[in-house]
Amino acid sequence: MALTADVVVIGGGLAGSCAALAAREAGADVLLVARAPGASAVSSGAIDFAASEDDESIGEAARKLARSPGHPYALLGDGLVPAIDDALALLRRHLVALDLTGARMAADRNLWLPTPAGFAKPTALAQGAIAAGDLRNLGAREARVGVVAFAGSQAVEAGLVASGLSRLLAPVSSAVVVTPDLYSKRGDALRTLPEIARDLDQSGRRAALAESLARAAAQARATHLLLPTLGIDDPVAMRAELERVVQKPVFELLGVPPSVPGLRLQTALERALTKAGVRTVRGVAERGAGTDVQIVRGVECEPVRAGAVVLASGRFLGGGIRCEADGRLRETVFDLPATAAGRNVLTALPNEHLFAERAAGPHPGLAAGVTADAELRAGGVFVCGAVLGGFDPARQQGGLGVCAITGLVAGRRAARSAGRAAASAPGGAVLQ
Repeated sequence: MALTADVVVIGGGLAGSCAALAAREAGADVLLVARAPGASAVSSGAIDFAASEDDESIGEAARKLARSPGHPYALLGDGLVPAIDDALALLRRHLVALDLTGARMAADRNLWLPTPAGFAKPTALAQGAIAAGDLRNLGAREARVGVVAFAGSQAVEAGLVASGLSRLLAPVSSAVVVTPDLYSKRGDALRTLPEIARDLDQSGRRAALAESLARAAAQARATHLLLPTLGIDDPVAMRAELERVVQKPVFELLGVPPSVPGLRLQTALERALTKAGVRTVRGVAERGAGTDVQIVRGVECEPVRAGAVVLASGRFLGGGIRCEADGRLRETVFDLPATAAGRNVLTALPNEHLFAERAAGPHPGLAAGVTADAELRAGGVFVCGAVLGGFDPARQQGGLGVCAITGLVAGRRAARSAGRAAASAPGGAVLQ
C-alpha cells in the first residue's frame, strides 16, 4: 500500500527542513524523504541571507541581490523582505537548542564573524558561541585575541586566522596563536576537529581543557580566546565553564568541512522535524507516475501519493544536479533541465564562461540549477534551496539564507496547493 501525505519534501538539508516545518505549521501532513544528511551538515554554521560592502540592512542587501539576473530572490518580488522576517522567526522558533544569535528581522544588520581563513564573513544568524565573536564588538575596544590551536595542522590554520584578525582589528586590537598542552601526544596531530569535539564531550575533558587554556592564555597575554570547537553536545555549557575558569571571554570559530557547527545544525534540524510531527524516511526518491514519488530502499520500492511535492535535493554536493556524459545538466529526481550561466551544457574542461582561472573570479558554473517560475514551481513540483539555480553561496550570494527563505515559501505554497487538491477531490476526500 502506498504511503500518503499532503506534502512530500525531497531533501533533508536546511531548505527541505524549512519547507517541511513551514508546511507542517500550515496544517499539512508532511513526509520528508532524504537519502542522507543534507549539505547543511558540512556548512560553517553561519546562516547568511545577503550582505553588502557598505554594511546596510539585510533587507536592503537582499533587494540588491534580487536584481541579479537569475537569483532566486527575484522570484519573491515584494514578498522578499517579509519572507526574510518569517524565515528568521521560523529558525529561532524551531532551533532553540542552537542558541541562534543575530538578526531578528530584515531591518537588522549582519554580524561580522572571523573565518578559518582569517577573513570576516557577514552573516545574519550564528550559533551563540560563534556569534559572540562579532568583530564589531572586538574592534571597538582594545583586545588581544588568542586564536587557539589544539593539535596538528590547526597551528597553521590558527596562524592564518591570527594574521587576518590582526589586520581586521588594527590599530586598536591584535591576535596571537595560543597553543594549550591538552593535545600534545603524537597521535593527537592526526585527529580531525569532530574527533576532538567528541573527545571534549567526554567526562573530565572539559575541566582539563579549561586548566590548559588558562595556562596558555596567561603565557600569551590573551584577553579573549577563539577556539576551533566547543564540543558537539553542549557548547553553551562548555563555553560557560571555560569562561568561569579562564576568566576571559570565549568564542567559537566558524567551521570548515568536516564542520562541527554544521553537524550541530543538522542534528537540531532532525530533532525539530520530529518534534513538529514531520514523518521522515531514509531512502532515494525517484519519480513515479506524474509528479508522484517512489522511495527506493535497497531492492524495495515504495510508492508515495502526495498532494504536492517540494524538491530540495541540493546541487552538486547534495546530489540534486548531475552532469551527463555529453555535458548536459539535469536534475536527478524528476529529470528537470538545469542550466549554468544560461547554458544547459558544461564543457569537458573548465573555461572562463563557467569557471574563472583565479579562485576569486566569477564561477557561474557553481550556480547551476533548475529554473523555477514566480510560484517556485518547475515541472509541476515546488523547488527550493540549492537545486534552484542563479546563486553561488561561496560568493556571499545568500548561502543558507536562500535555502531557508525559499524552503519556507515553497513549503507554505505546497501546503496551500495540497489543500486545494484535497478540496477538489471526489467527495472532498483528503490524502491522509
